[in-house]
Amino acid sequence: MLKFDIKNRLKFENKGDLSKSKDDAKDPENSLKNEMIASILKRGSKTNDKDAPVTFVDLDPPSVEQKQESLVTEKTKIVEEKPQAKIVEEKSVPLKVETPKVEQIDVKSSTEIKTTSPETAKITQLLKAIELSEEKMIVPNVDMNQGLITYPILDQIGEDPTNLDLLDKLSSDSIDVLDKITYERLSVCPKHPESLSVTVRLLCPKCNSTDILKLHLIEHKRCGYISENINFDVAPDGTISKCPSCKKEIKNMKSEIATPALWYTCDGCKEKFDDVLVKLHCRKYNHDFDINQSHIITVPGFRLKNLADISNSSISPILSQLKSMLKSYEFSAEENYTVTGKSGNSHHINIHGADTHQRTVFIFIKNPNAENDNSELNSKIIEVLDTTPTVAILIGFPSISEKAKSITSSYNISLVTEQDPQEILTSIDRILSDKVPKIEG
Repeated sequence: MLKFDIKNRLKFENKGDLSKSKDDAKDPENSLKNEMIASILKRGSKTNDKDAPVTFVDLDPPSVEQKQESLVTEKTKIVEEKPQAKIVEEKSVPLKVETPKVEQIDVKSSTEIKTTSPETAKITQLLKAIELSEEKMIVPNVDMNQGLITYPILDQIGEDPTNLDLLDKLSSDSIDVLDKITYERLSVCPKHPESLSVTVRLLCPKCNSTDILKLHLIEHKRCGYISENINFDVAPDGTISKCPSCKKEIKNMKSEIATPALWYTCDGCKEKFDDVLVKLHCRKYNHDFDINQSHIITVPGFRLKNLADISNSSISPILSQLKSMLKSYEFSAEENYTVTGKSGNSHHINIHGADTHQRTVFIFIKNPNAENDNSELNSKIIEVLDTTPTVAILIGFPSISEKAKSITSSYNISLVTEQDPQEILTSIDRILSDKVPKIEG
C-alpha cells in the first residue's frame, strides 16, 4: 500500500512540474517517509485518531533497492551542491555582503543531531541528582513566611530553585523524563491565595476568644485520686512524675494513669464546653476565615520517569559491566541522557555512549508498564529515526514477532530479546563487536 501511494504521488507531482530533474524524481519516496516520521512524532506513537498515520510495525521493511537509491541520491546532492556553494561565497566576498555559509550547511548530513546544548547538560545533571537523592524524587520546600514554593535540588545544577517551568517542561509529553505528582495540598486564604501563611485557630464557641484551655480529668489508679490536670505536675512532654495526693512516684504512665474525661474552658467568658470552634487564620493580613471557604492549592513533586526500568529490571545488576563494555569500545557511558532530535523533540536515552568522532551508541530499555509491545516498539523506532544514533540497541522485548524483528533490522536497530542479565551482556557485546569495526572502517 505504501509503494502504491508513493507511485501515485510521483505521477501527480510530475504532471504539475515537468522541470524536475531525474534525481529529484527518485527522492519523493524518501521524502514521504520523512513526512510520515514527522507526522507520527507530532501525534505521538499512541493515538486513536481515525486518520492516524501507519505505524512502523504495520509497514513492510524497506527494500535494499530503496535504501541504496536513497543513499545514492543523497550523495549525488552533496557532490553537486558543494561547487555551487563555493561560487556563492566567491561572489559574495568582493561585494562585502554577509551571506550564510551554504557550504557548511550542505556538508553537514541531514541526520546530524544536537546533543551538547547547555540545557541538555543540565537535564542530565538533574536526573543524576534525583537518582542519588534519598527520596528518589524532586521534593518541594514550602516557605510559609515568604509564600514561596522552591525545589532545592535545582541549586545543584546551577538553576533557580523556583524554576517550576523547567520541571513542567521535563514532565511534558515532548520530553517526558519526569512524572509530575501531587506532593501536598495546602489550604490558603480565599481573599489572599498568594499568601501561604495560614494557621489553625481554636476559638470559644460563645465569645470567639482564643484564650481557651484544654482540661481533662486525671486518675491515679493506685490511690484512686481524680482531679483536673491543672492540679497535677505535668511536664511539657505530657508525663507526670508524682501524684499530688499520695505523693508516690509514678513510674509507668500507661499502667498507673487514666484520663476519663476531656473538655475546654474559656478564660474570657469562663464558659466550659466539649467542642471548640475551629477556624483558619490568614497571618499576613490578620483575619480569620472558615475552613469550607478556603482555597486549595496543589504543591507538585516530580519523580524520575520509569525509574524502575533500570533500578529494578534485569539490567540493574549488570549496569556497571555494561558501562565498562562501552568504554572498552572507546565510548563514554551515561545514564538517562537527553537528546534533541531532527524534529526538535527531546528524547530520553536510557544509556548513551559517544566517542571522540561524534559516533553514538543508544541503548533503549523497554518500559515494563507499556500497554503492548508493538506500541512501545513503534515509539522506540520513531526515537531512533529522529535521533539517528550510529548504533541503536533495544532491550526488553522478549515476545516480539518475527515481522517486528525484520522491521527493526531494516532500520539498523538491534533487538536484545534475552532476559538473563549475563545473556543480555553477551548479546550487546556481540552487537558492538559486529558494528563498531564497520563504522570505524
